[in-house]
Amino acid sequence: MTVHTLSNPHLRMRVSSQGACLLGLEDSEGRPILRETDTTTPWHPGQSALFPMLPLANRVAGNGFELWGEQYRLPESELDPVFFLHGEGWSQPWQTVAQSGSSVTLQLTSHNGPFHYLADIDYRLSERSLLARISLTHLGALPCLYGAGFHPFFWRDTQTQIRFLASGVWQEGADHLPTAWSSRLAPNLDFRHWQRPHGWLNHCYGGWRGQAELAHPAQQRRLLLASDAAFLMLYQPNEECGFVCLEPQSHAANAHHLAGHPGLRLLAHGDRMSIGMSITQLAL
Repeated sequence: MTVHTLSNPHLRMRVSSQGACLLGLEDSEGRPILRETDTTTPWHPGQSALFPMLPLANRVAGNGFELWGEQYRLPESELDPVFFLHGEGWSQPWQTVAQSGSSVTLQLTSHNGPFHYLADIDYRLSERSLLARISLTHLGALPCLYGAGFHPFFWRDTQTQIRFLASGVWQEGADHLPTAWSSRLAPNLDFRHWQRPHGWLNHCYGGWRGQAELAHPAQQRRLLLASDAAFLMLYQPNEECGFVCLEPQSHAANAHHLAGHPGLRLLAHGDRMSIGMSITQLAL
């Protein structure tokens, strides 16, 4: 595993070639923006500061899908006994194809199950922002459905608040799969106004405006997450875990089984899709 340390006058981050994961992102004062990862002990990519999700995000019911009457079985995952969880990008070794003091580009080629693709991830620091982009090119002869996303673990304390706009939510049901769509937001799931995230959360928001804010009142800091994605997963296991995840993704959770495959891209040979994200520490 190669670890790239990147920095500029405002930010510092570490990027691992294993899983194209971030191992940390902090500001010039050493305050964590994303949680830190300790790689001196046995390490799971789910313990990273951020990992990529590709060639799909989240989970697919039955670990398979139908396209044009053909049934496709998703690959088994090294990281989950039931689902091809978040795809495979976070579990694979990536090759470094470009690097500077403040940026790195990693590449992965995979042919696994119905997926045959070339993926590139570009991470770069620009002023007070982390800029990230995943690009996927389909290499297979037959068309296939693709999706992607980012899974950042934002550092939080007991005072951290979040705010974002979305038109509705699929709440988590059995086996961590989404239930029916609802445009009515329960008070604990309504983040149109600042509030602290409480308890177990694992829900997919649709009609997302493409921006989310985090406030750390004790440190007088604010962060802005922005993406060209229309879907946002909100995840935290509890309030004491030290992180909250705001995950931009190109498609709805379990979109392979939803009418119209919302957000998934059907790529023919040579077609390309991409998804971008930025995390900015706002000046106060």
